[in-house]
Amino acid sequence: MRALLCWLWFSLILTGAPNSLGAAETGAEPLPTPTPTLTPSPEIGTPTKALPKSWVGEKIYTFDTQFGSKGSGLNELNGPEGIYVGPNDNLYIADTQNSRIQVWTCDGQPLKSFGSYGPSAVWRNEPQFDHPAGVLALPNGKIYVADTLNHRIVVLDPDGLVLSSWGRQGVRKRQFNMPRVLAKDHFGNIWVLDSGNSRVSNFNETGKFNFTWGSYGTQNGLLNIPLGMALNNIDQGILADTGNFRIQVFNDMGPAYFDQSPVTTESGSVTEAPIPVNNTPVTVIGWYGDGPFQFKEPAGVSVTKSGNIVVADGLTGRVEIFNGRFDFIGQWKASDENLGLASPPRFRGLACDSKNRLYVTDIQNNCVIRLKLIKSDQPIISSAVGTEEPTETPFMTPTPTPDDSVPYGGAGFPIR
Repeated sequence: MRALLCWLWFSLILTGAPNSLGAAETGAEPLPTPTPTLTPSPEIGTPTKALPKSWVGEKIYTFDTQFGSKGSGLNELNGPEGIYVGPNDNLYIADTQNSRIQVWTCDGQPLKSFGSYGPSAVWRNEPQFDHPAGVLALPNGKIYVADTLNHRIVVLDPDGLVLSSWGRQGVRKRQFNMPRVLAKDHFGNIWVLDSGNSRVSNFNETGKFNFTWGSYGTQNGLLNIPLGMALNNIDQGILADTGNFRIQVFNDMGPAYFDQSPVTTESGSVTEAPIPVNNTPVTVIGWYGDGPFQFKEPAGVSVTKSGNIVVADGLTGRVEIFNGRFDFIGQWKASDENLGLASPPRFRGLACDSKNRLYVTDIQNNCVIRLKLIKSDQPIISSAVGTEEPTETPFMTPTPTPDDSVPYGGAGFPIR
């Protein structure tokens, strides 16, 4: 019964997509996603030893500044969801309800704007989008957009003109149901969080299908309308399993596990049903609530330059911070700061720049909030063992590796 109610609640995100994501061209206010009235039983993802609800850890981040206001001008936003820090720390923002991609400096100065509302994605022409929710900007200048309600991925050149696109609505390979987040691994492959299908699909940079895994459910390894995803430096996928109020971490299956069964053609014919790759999570944490390791709408996920994992919880206005081993460090709460927001915040996208500053999109107040470090990250082990004078040791969390390196498919950390 609990699983059915959770499914019904999150199905509103799909069935009411034009409203929950934002009314398209009518100017109507989006309908808020209902807050769940049923607290899930804690058997899924509950740690064996929970922290006290009142314990919030150290304050690592504080409010720095915010950009944007509601509108359609170059320095305005309307229901922004995804955000990505690209080259030169420029911000690539999925301005979802304006059906465009905004490019701003890290200080909120507009640089470029791509896209308008519609279904067109013609080579070397300006793109059209329908409520894009995710964006990925690569060092080579290519920009990948999760065109959510057109159920496809659109690739742009540095000038914002269409290079290619793939996908349409469905459950087969190269098909999507509201794709929302994009990430690139060290093999050069593109991960797509296919939220409406509760799965992840993997493609090469040109859109050739590699493999897919995941399906709807509440057990470990299954997903329920996930809204966030980030990759760490060893290509583990950290997913905000939103409908299950938890975070799940999966290893990258790698080229050896690519599904080589026949793909769906653009005409829709298929010679063999796709075979999902079975991928078991290496970490599962979280359950419903507003304490440590608890979420009400986990959405944006980011990995900082020092290896910490950060999660934006939409309905509680919090950013939870974990180290690379998923030990809870602390949190930032909007209610602790004097932000002067017109409405209670509802966070969605999350990104980190080269200075370890965090950028959080607020779909309720149509802005981007920037957080800055107020203290340096501390190493997990501060001194070496067996020496007369303690000496500092490097962080035990992984350090970033170059794009051309081969990632390590490690076993991850234990399921909590």
